[in-house]
Amino acid sequence: MGGGRLLKADVPSPYATGDGPRLSGRIGALSGIHGTSRRLMQNFGHSVLHLPLSVGAIQKVIDRVSGAIVPHYEAIAESAHNATVGSIDETPWFCHHTLQWLWTMTTERVSLFLVHPNRSKEAFVDLIEDWKGLLVSDGYEV
Repeated sequence: MGGGRLLKADVPSPYATGDGPRLSGRIGALSGIHGTSRRLMQNFGHSVLHLPLSVGAIQKVIDRVSGAIVPHYEAIAESAHNATVGSIDETPWFCHHTLQWLWTMTTERVSLFLVHPNRSKEAFVDLIEDWKGLLVSDGYEV
């Protein structure tokens, strides 16, 4: 209300989706953390939330959430790459029924994750980039 009048701002079109931050966060977590299929998320929306969601709408939310977390991922990567000591490890990670590798680099402040199709020197270099600190590992020779 301004001067006794109701003022209503227009939402810029890229943000006028109808999906609030809590729904977007839930969809992002179901997809990214739990690996839930778009079809299962659609069923969840219908049966639990009583909210009709198309697979395309779910994908658009996932794309927006993915874009929104990029600056945070980059800040974590920068912090990890500037640390003096880091621990690195890898573990099998199934993504869409395909064997991948989850690589981690953990420092005193952050943990940086990278899903890579290989358990190789290439994946190791992709994770650490040009990092020059002291590296602690379980002895896997890459």
